Amino acid sequence: MDTKRNLYGLVLAGGRSSRMGRDKSRLLWHGVPLYQRMVALLEQAGIHRVMISSGHLKAEQAIADRIPGRGPLSGIHAILPHIADGDCLLVVPVDMPLLPVPALKQLAGQKHTCCFKGFTLPLMLSIDARLREQVDLAIHSESPRDYSLWRLHQNVQGSTLVLPESMTTAFSNANTPEDWQQCQSLEKQFTELS
Repeated sequence: MDTKRNLYGLVLAGGRSSRMGRDKSRLLWHGVPLYQRMVALLEQAGIHRVMISSGHLKAEQAIADRIPGRGPLSGIHAILPHIADGDCLLVVPVDMPLLPVPALKQLAGQKHTCCFKGFTLPLMLSIDARLREQVDLAIHSESPRDYSLWRLHQNVQGSTLVLPESMTTAFSNANTPEDWQQCQSLEKQFTELS
């Protein structure tokens, strides 16, 4: 008997935004805070159970890190108790406003841990005991290299999907004010992709 899996989304919005100089999650994208933009993209991709990794946002679905200072891994670690084995979690950063919905749908359709070749995020995680064990080992490590999502992806033998070349620029992070300006100027090119 095949049981239906639940699909969750996670927006990573708990960073310090030190290179941006202000909270990236609250930057306005067409009048909407960036964290809400990312929630909307996940919902457009068919994911209606979306959580936000953040200790400073007052959003209803925000969950604070239990072990801070580990980057995106801290957000994933905090979310895992809210998700059952057999379910999947699609993780997106708060600072990729140009992510194409078709790419998110492609990841959402996977049943195993995977990401696009050359990009660690967005990342689809298949939740099981092995993933939980690897996240737990990494979050308690004293070595910062263990906090990398690329290492987690490798440790659970995740796969990669080929991203169409036309979408690669849409996977740009807005880490600095200059990056933010570039994302805004590129938006028109990607409107038809999302």
